[in-house]
Amino acid sequence: MKAPEIDAAVERIEGGDRQPLYLVIGEQVLADRAASRIADALAGASGCEVATYKRPAELRPILADLSTFSLFDPAKVTLVCDSAIFADRRAAADLIDDAEAGLPVSAGDALSSAKKEAAGRLLQALRLFGVAADAGAPEEAVSSLPDWVLQGGSRVRRRNRRGRTKKQCGELARDLAALLEAARAEGLIGWSDGDLAELSRAADGGLPEGHALVFAERTADSAHPLVKRLFERTAALRVEALEFDRRGNLGGLDAVVAELARETGIGIDRDAAQELARRTLRKTSGRSDPGVEADSAARFAAEYRKIAETVRDGVGRVDLATVREMVVDRGDQDVWKLLDAIAEQRPADALAQLRRHLDSAPERIPARLSFFALLARFCEQLATVHGLMAALDLPAERNYNRFKAQVLPRLSAELPGGKSHPLMRIHPFRLHRIFQAASARGPGAGQEMAELPWKVLETEVRLKGGSADGDTALEALVVAVARAGAGESGGGASRRRRAG
Repeated sequence: MKAPEIDAAVERIEGGDRQPLYLVIGEQVLADRAASRIADALAGASGCEVATYKRPAELRPILADLSTFSLFDPAKVTLVCDSAIFADRRAAADLIDDAEAGLPVSAGDALSSAKKEAAGRLLQALRLFGVAADAGAPEEAVSSLPDWVLQGGSRVRRRNRRGRTKKQCGELARDLAALLEAARAEGLIGWSDGDLAELSRAADGGLPEGHALVFAERTADSAHPLVKRLFERTAALRVEALEFDRRGNLGGLDAVVAELARETGIGIDRDAAQELARRTLRKTSGRSDPGVEADSAARFAAEYRKIAETVRDGVGRVDLATVREMVVDRGDQDVWKLLDAIAEQRPADALAQLRRHLDSAPERIPARLSFFALLARFCEQLATVHGLMAALDLPAERNYNRFKAQVLPRLSAELPGGKSHPLMRIHPFRLHRIFQAASARGPGAGQEMAELPWKVLETEVRLKGGSADGDTALEALVVAVARAGAGESGGGASRRRRAG
């Protein structure tokens, strides 16, 4: 947690510099704790208790209550966690995924608390696009959402990159319309632009003396005028978030673990924390987005709390063996690391990573076909590069800069007759990795490389109906590619020595 910023905010509050509206942004576990500290400081200064709401279905009654004086308390301080009211449009698809969890609803039945929460997510998604949730037919309101919102957020696109099909979007829209109708029947209106206007007034002193509202949110639209204004007033604060860097290393884990240890009173060994993260956390679907899926981050915290309860009367600390015994592995397997294991001729490691990738996938068949498509392209490129190396008598080259300057021009030279070059659209760095894989297999693997396209085709037939066990078919291809050239003892090694 970025403790100095939170400590400074608490000191300002205790010193008499208090704002009516605060916003804390970051990993939900950390944001909740930091916002709670701010709310406690406000309540302590005003002599009242903190009222806490987690994922409220609507904001209207909270704002209405804050806008009135209490007969019994000198002031009011309210903490709202994970409302998504400050989210931007990019979060709309994830909000719809959350709303889907409350489907279906039966006509005339009262909404349970879980279905009210789902309705709140739908109403928030509608607000993000300026759709009036309480006007017109429910079907018309839902149909006003862009197609990409209904096609799915990160959770859905992890199962299928293209998201929901047109038919699935239509079915979802009908169910969401029924949920909206039920929400209207119970008087839920969710968030509205009026709510944000009310929050803006609150930030400018629109609440009674001593009243305050504190939000703890995982994400917020930094371009929103209210969010900008809160940052300018040091009333908006950021805490750490779980994020992956370009190399796949996880940041923010130490802060989250420290907070969970404080909360539960149970510590965890470093290797156990890393294993727990490996088994639970998943990257968001966007390639340029370094974040962690909200659901998987919540699972990490939930699993930690569960384990902490079991060891409370035992050793008093979570170790690696306990995590492996109690937590099912549903973490994110990096398919690029899996391809690296294949390229580097590590069949056992590749097989283990493939099985983990399939076992942790939300839906096995789409995950299997998606990875096969990736592997098929790699096989095609590997066979092409290996053939060109033999035809052009290219030496192996480990150094990327020398490869780019000396080998790449020959490798990607124009083909006779002006034919389209199969390697033309591959990034030089990626092509160098393929070149290294081809070099490792040596000239003696020519027959195995020539057979790769046939093996890929055979695997495709087996995956798409020619075999009752698709996993075995894909595993066979992975092992065949990883082992190709493994018996080569002379050519590959001599070429590497020649390259220095």
